[in-house]
Amino acid sequence: MVKPAAPATTPATPQLDGLLLADGPTADQQALAAVQHSDDVVEYTLRCVIALAPKLNAAVLRAAEAQVREVFGGDEVWVGRRPDLLSRNDAIRRDYLAGERVALLSRRYQLTQRRILQILKT
Repeated sequence: MVKPAAPATTPATPQLDGLLLADGPTADQQALAAVQHSDDVVEYTLRCVIALAPKLNAAVLRAAEAQVREVFGGDEVWVGRRPDLLSRNDAIRRDYLAGERVALLSRRYQLTQRRILQILKT
């Protein structure tokens, strides 16, 4: 079980959509900014969950941690920075229909040409 992290000097937490209001950071964003970073993605994720939902049942957290470690333990897992894929894919299709070449779309969206073609076929 992961213990809640005490506020410490940590790298800046990126702004998260929906957590930042025009007049400043929300309590949720402040709580996330205080989460101590970890090289263990499961541990860090659970710390973020605890920061956002401190009253969450500890048994739920233990069960979630056990399940994730059972499924992915020992594997090298890639965690992508996923933009809103639907709007990105729609933009790719729109640009292609407007006459943009696949090679240009590949560079613009930082995807392989093969992936661009897959998106265009869907």
